[in-house]
Amino acid sequence: MKVKITLLAMLMFVGILSTQAQQGQRRTPEERTKMVVDRLNDSLKITQVQQTDISPVYLDYYKAQDKLREGLAPGTRPEKADMDKLTEARDAKLKIILTPEQFTKLKEMEAAMRQRMQQRPPGQ
Repeated sequence: MKVKITLLAMLMFVGILSTQAQQGQRRTPEERTKMVVDRLNDSLKITQVQQTDISPVYLDYYKAQDKLREGLAPGTRPEKADMDKLTEARDAKLKIILTPEQFTKLKEMEAAMRQRMQQRPPGQ
């Protein structure tokens, strides 16, 4: 019985460690693109054509972000000016694809998300 309890405790410990390790892994640009397009589809009710047009915009954006992060120490962020350039280029393309109402709502969603992230305690 003690062996079973010890084994169960060890399995739980390993499970917790593996879960925490996975949380630190960054999603691939393709995974992030799919998440964003799905979220935009739900929130903005984008058309199939818009989905097809938006996907490469976000894929390029996330690949460029990853390129900026290459070689940086863990937890270090790229220069804000560089990130702003990427965002401006992405937004210029999105303005062409989305309706003015959809683009306005997208920017509102991004602002709300930034607000939530700033209010989180450090380390979460």
